Order: sequence, then structure tokens, then C-alpha cells
Amino acid sequence: MAFRHLNELPLGDKVFRIELASEDDLTVTLTLTGWSEADPQTPLACGQLRLPMGDVATVRIALNRALRALALVADVAEPIPDRDVLRELFPGHGAPWVPQHEEELLRRFHDGESIARTAARFGRTPDSVRTKLRELGHDPRHPEHCPPDGCLSWSRYASPALVGSAPADPTPNGS
Repeated sequence: MAFRHLNELPLGDKVFRIELASEDDLTVTLTLTGWSEADPQTPLACGQLRLPMGDVATVRIALNRALRALALVADVAEPIPDRDVLRELFPGHGAPWVPQHEEELLRRFHDGESIARTAARFGRTPDSVRTKLRELGHDPRHPEHCPPDGCLSWSRYASPALVGSAPADPTPNGS
């Protein structure tokens, strides 16, 4: 099914048009044009991107990041609210982790899957994945030192007397 979506945005004395179109449902073309209302024949911005329909989701994320970078260059404080961007890019953002996902997360972590790939698979941010791994007792910085049943923190190695959870025996050798 062919489609064409056109959006024009007037900004001051300039107009920007973004068009998405597909004739065959196999490829999509994104066209950006911009002009001044005083001189519509002279383009201020123009460009076209043609890509396979299957790559649209990935390129959408890249384009969203590029737009945020442009906003930083233009010194725009908040181009798109972070929460909306996060929900757009990471559908699982803010949702609670369920036990099945936690088990799958640990399996993928120990199978050596990258944090970025795991985050994409769960629709979460890489920081969310790292935080959940830490909560589950695994160190995302050092997976090679982390057994499948969880990394041992320093307090598990230390004697209870050192960490203050049990009183030290005042007599030498316990006698």
C-alpha cells in the first residue's frame, strides 16, 4: 500500500517541510526541504534519504538522536521532552521488570550479549539494563568475574565483625 505523509512547519519567516513517501512498501523516502517565506525559490535546507522499509525503525532512532544533536548545536534547551523521547525510543522505559525478563537478562548477560543489544531487545535504556544487573548482584563492568549465580560483593568476603553485623570476639582464638 503506497503512502505519502506531508508535514509543513512554519518557524518565524521560514517554512520546513518533511515528507515521507513509499510507492511500493519496500522502500521509504524521507525528504526535507526548507525555505524563507520571502524567497520560496531558494532552498535553505534540502535532502533526501531513501531506505528499505525494514530499516525504518533503526533509522528512526538515529534520526531522533540527530535531531537532538542539532538542537544542542542550535542551543535549544529542550527540543523534545526526555520522557517522550525515552518512551518513543525505549517502549519498556518505566515499566517494571518481571521475573521472566530478569532471568532472560541474566542469561543474555552471561552469554556475552552486549548491554546495547540487550537494552534494545527489552526496549529499555542501556542504563536501565546496567542498573537491573547491579540490583540482581551482577557487575556489568566485569562480566568475566561474575558467576551465573551472582557476583559476590566485598561485604560477603569480609568477616561479619569487620562490617559491623556481628560483635567481634574479644578473646584471642575464641577462648
